Amino acid sequence: MFNKRKTAKLSFSRAYMKCSDVFWKMASLKSRVVDLIARNLREPKGLGGHFIRVILEKRNTGLEREIVKHLNIQRDDKVIEVGFGPGAGLNAALKNLEHCSGKVYGIDISELIVDHAQTHFKEAIERQKLEIHLGSAMELPFTENFFNSVFHTNCYYFWPSLDQGISEMKRVLKPGGIMLTGLVHDSLKSFSSKGFFKYGPNWRPELYIEKLKEGGFVDVSMETVTKPSGHSYQVIFASKP
Repeated sequence: MFNKRKTAKLSFSRAYMKCSDVFWKMASLKSRVVDLIARNLREPKGLGGHFIRVILEKRNTGLEREIVKHLNIQRDDKVIEVGFGPGAGLNAALKNLEHCSGKVYGIDISELIVDHAQTHFKEAIERQKLEIHLGSAMELPFTENFFNSVFHTNCYYFWPSLDQGISEMKRVLKPGGIMLTGLVHDSLKSFSSKGFFKYGPNWRPELYIEKLKEGGFVDVSMETVTKPSGHSYQVIFASKP
């Protein structure tokens, strides 16, 4: 009887150890997947970057189109999207300037994203309606007072410095120019809770709004827009005095 009990205890111990090992491996795998997603949300690279680009294209296209509507683009405007990602915002802005003298610009830190845009928008680039740049929001390669408007969606969270990014946007905007940011606040909270903002800790719009004011922007506000479908999104508005 004693040997049977001992054997049973040993079997239970081995089973417990095996289960613990499986759970540990699963937790470790989950952690690596979360980290991969978080890194590629900040800067898409390699196969993971291609996956994230496709996901963002599906998730962000509607939001990007809505934000461009709020820009109220005029015929001769120069417009830039910072961190343009899959390019839905660029495409929407181009449609507003198709037969006008205005021009669209885009800048992104990801080589993968820029290469994709240069292929996807080849015709618009050749017609000089669109100009694509590889670079950072921390150092925009444009002169002062160059743009009528600047916009971005799901982007500022990953900037190394909110202060520097805001200063650069203000620098390249013309006096009276507008800056718009699009986001879905509920999605941001969900992403943060899952660890996807590991490399984007400054995601809270309240902080961004305060930094915009500190950076010299005026008429700073956030508006929630609810579509007939029931889906809502937020727009942050700011102007250069």
